[in-house]
Amino acid sequence: MKKVLTILFLAVSTMSFADQLAYISKTDADRAVVKLEKMKTIHLFCGCCSLEKPVKVQLIKVYAVATGHEEYWEVYIEYLDEDGITRNTPIDLAYVWKKGLFGSKTIGKLLGLEHDYCNRPKDWNNPKKQENDV
Repeated sequence: MKKVLTILFLAVSTMSFADQLAYISKTDADRAVVKLEKMKTIHLFCGCCSLEKPVKVQLIKVYAVATGHEEYWEVYIEYLDEDGITRNTPIDLAYVWKKGLFGSKTIGKLLGLEHDYCNRPKDWNNPKKQENDV
């Protein structure tokens, strides 16, 4: 029985990184929209998922939408990707990055929301070189 519980715990704990700040309160979603509307470009990079190259996107529009599940909201962005294609997608604030003069931070971090970004790329062109969250 202990082995089953241990395996179940490990399975759940490894999946807990997904969608950390995807479903959020209306207040946090509104704060995120205000913050993102001031930004021209952001980087989409999930350090907990796979170490693919981060995607730099140019924001066109940012808005919040009720999920229909309890009192949760999602933040959506409409953007131009690196190929100039217009896309629209919900985002997880734990995996959306803003690069600044003194490094990069997730939007969740900029808003003071608790999350784990798992890995921060040292070299945005080669994300296999990374900093682990400590």
